[in-house]
Amino acid sequence: MDILIIKMSALGDVIQALPVIRALKEGFPGARIDWLVEDAAAPIVRSHPGVDRVVVWRRAAWRGAWRNPTRCPEALAGIRRTAAELLRRRYDIAIDLQGLLKSGIWMGLARAERKVGYEAAREGSRLFLTERIQDGDPDLHAVERYLLLAEGIGARAIAPEFGLRPSREGREALRGLLGQQGWDPGAPYAVLVPAARWKTKQWGVAAFARTADGLVAEFGFHVAVSGALQDRSLAEMILERMRYPALNLAGRTDLGTLIALMAGAAVVISTDSGPMHLAAALGTPVVALFGPTAPWRTGPYGKGHKVLRAAVSCSPCFLRRCHTRRCMRQIGPEQVLEAVREVLEEKAQAG
Repeated sequence: MDILIIKMSALGDVIQALPVIRALKEGFPGARIDWLVEDAAAPIVRSHPGVDRVVVWRRAAWRGAWRNPTRCPEALAGIRRTAAELLRRRYDIAIDLQGLLKSGIWMGLARAERKVGYEAAREGSRLFLTERIQDGDPDLHAVERYLLLAEGIGARAIAPEFGLRPSREGREALRGLLGQQGWDPGAPYAVLVPAARWKTKQWGVAAFARTADGLVAEFGFHVAVSGALQDRSLAEMILERMRYPALNLAGRTDLGTLIALMAGAAVVISTDSGPMHLAAALGTPVVALFGPTAPWRTGPYGKGHKVLRAAVSCSPCFLRRCHTRRCMRQIGPEQVLEAVREVLEEKAQAG
């Protein structure tokens, strides 16, 4: 049995789809699973032991070609390479977990006897399907929604398992990185994730700084601020407002090191972001800050996490622009620190 999964988008979306792998392996013993993914999230799929082959669509190169027409031949060559790699195998089943035009086009190119996706797939992508599965309650969590599609083709209904573990190389790289800063490798630490793809999801710099100082003063944690390279200035602004020293790791961790960082943290405080989903998938307690989005759909999945939201009537609005952002601004550092106390107490009681 050869199965193709098409899920191409952002890190958090891909992480939430990972439990489908084990469900398929349980439902189709001996199945070989390939995954078509965009370049940005490809490393997380490669790190999963249940994926046999990763086919990468280099979207970044394609977008660059739109800005610089001289790169169009390069982008077209990339499309041909991805298509050729995809067409190397004939699949028994191809599954579109994306349900958008970009995934539908690749589904149309794939050679598969069964092409399965959601009945409510958008942008015409359902036209490329041979079978359509009802996706149930629109407020179902994304993890459960993806599993519902897998179960619709015969996969096992099992407890979600993300299958992520820190590698030895990742742990060693993290130990070296923290050691350079004089951190005790055995000392407990907290991770802050202040950035998000939408501005409306972001919390305040001052609020993060006050929370970080509280983590040091009350819990005795070291504090690290995580993010991509473009988030480094945001992290630096938080550090500048703190009374205690902290570590700016934005842009300094590859995926393996980031997995080790999240897995080893005592707690992660995060906006609605990919690293939030990564921490939750690793079983690390998460305090998640939600405003314009719905945590029952895309919150940290599993037990031992806390979601903080302000009681404002317009949330969730799913808007990327807002002149007040009051849903985020009404969350206070004291609330976050209280949530940290709660998740740490729950973790201690769970043993």
